[in-house]
Amino acid sequence: MRNCLIFLFLFCYALQSKAGIFAGYDDFCGLPVVVGPDAQVATARTDQIGNKYIHIDPKAMQNWTVSRVFTLAHECAHHLVGHTSRLGQLERFYGGTAKQELEADCWAARKLASIGLNYDINRTILDHANAGHFSAGGYPSGSQRAQNILNCLGGSRQCKTVTTPCGHAAHPSGDKVNCSHFVQPHPNGDFTPCKHLCSGPWGAVACHPQGHTLPCMHPPVQLHSADLVQCQHAAHPQGHAQKICR
Repeated sequence: MRNCLIFLFLFCYALQSKAGIFAGYDDFCGLPVVVGPDAQVATARTDQIGNKYIHIDPKAMQNWTVSRVFTLAHECAHHLVGHTSRLGQLERFYGGTAKQELEADCWAARKLASIGLNYDINRTILDHANAGHFSAGGYPSGSQRAQNILNCLGGSRQCKTVTTPCGHAAHPSGDKVNCSHFVQPHPNGDFTPCKHLCSGPWGAVACHPQGHTLPCMHPPVQLHSADLVQCQHAAHPQGHAQKICR
């Protein structure tokens, strides 16, 4: 009976494309996988009598820079979530492409995470992130898809918040403290007029016209209005909180 169903499926598919090759069944939803030229790399399709299958381009099967496992899970999700149903197709027609693509990515990421295929998830995230913010045809951008996958995995992975002490100074230039350096206000001494009288041509004159220099008797003064010392205050007293998911 199973062989008859396979034959019937292949016969119906042959009516649509003579280049397709039956490659087996998808592990995630048990649907047939057919390899043939596909402008969209991979698509979730339905044949003329309503049988669902996954169509994937040979280039995707040969491209080691992308996760073929994630691609198959993504297309499987389109069928399971209902995107290939009449209502799903109607939603896509009225601008729901981005929404459906993000939903399929989310389903695929959680499915792969549940069976430990994190390598394929990480490869897909990097591939989308490298595509940047460009988007076309109503599809989400690579950045949106990468962030969406990370958000979806946040609920399926074990996460904990770790707080580490802050090592950033609140005042990078240092803290101001009262100056501890005191100096004499007049290091060269105090000047006082000479009070010694000597005889001059026209009478008594000061013996030392330039006056006398005596050691400064004024109290010491602070050298600086304030001193700068290394800041001991943490910029973030509560520390740095980081969410770690595994």
